[in-house]
Amino acid sequence: MLIKCPTDPCRFEDRLEWLRPFIESGVRLTLFLDSQYYEALLAAPWFRVANHPDLKLVTWSLESSETWRICGSKELALPADRNDGKDSSFYMKLINAKVELAGLVAAETDAPFVAFLDAGIRKVFRNPEESFSRLRNLRMRADLSGTVVPGCWPPEPWSQEKLARKVCWIFCGGFFVTPRGEAGRLAARAAAALESFVASGRLTWEVNVWVHMMCLRDSPEIHWFAADHNDRMTMVPAEYLEASM
Repeated sequence: MLIKCPTDPCRFEDRLEWLRPFIESGVRLTLFLDSQYYEALLAAPWFRVANHPDLKLVTWSLESSETWRICGSKELALPADRNDGKDSSFYMKLINAKVELAGLVAAETDAPFVAFLDAGIRKVFRNPEESFSRLRNLRMRADLSGTVVPGCWPPEPWSQEKLARKVCWIFCGGFFVTPRGEAGRLAARAAAALESFVASGRLTWEVNVWVHMMCLRDSPEIHWFAADHNDRMTMVPAEYLEASM
């Protein structure tokens, strides 16, 4: 997704430019954009819709989302240990919509798996051509159940109080892949985890919400693998891939 956030420290033009190699990589994409980015992309001299048959553009606003509805209009407390300039209420709501968007795509595709990728993920890659090649050729095992998610820190329990206060990098956040048939349930359970924070008057990062989700009753199956905020996010372990990968 590419949505203008009032507290985004990156320039609008840079966000659009980071999208270029992503679109040109040949990865099959459904791209959610707000009207401003949608119009800017169509006007970009390097972009032609006809050149990207595997790209679907969807105009979308955070205010129209289920995530926005869950958070409501009341003032929610933000984490004490955060980047005051970037980690605004709008930003927190936006990143919590990631799983919701994966669920929307799953409901409209015939692909066996769906994945979420940050639109600006190019900026963290050291070898973008290799990383995009891995993503373009990603084939998950047909019998695999559960969501595969890269993470920076080993999984361990965190209290909701701690998750409401500081960021937890058990999950990287920029990429995950899930069977199409399980994406809806994943979105529903992530929404339930978010609701538990909102019910206590708090809002936190999506990765923290996912950690809390794992503590809920009937939590979805998660396959964690060690990575970082770089190319390692795309290095899905062979045990989750088709044998030919």
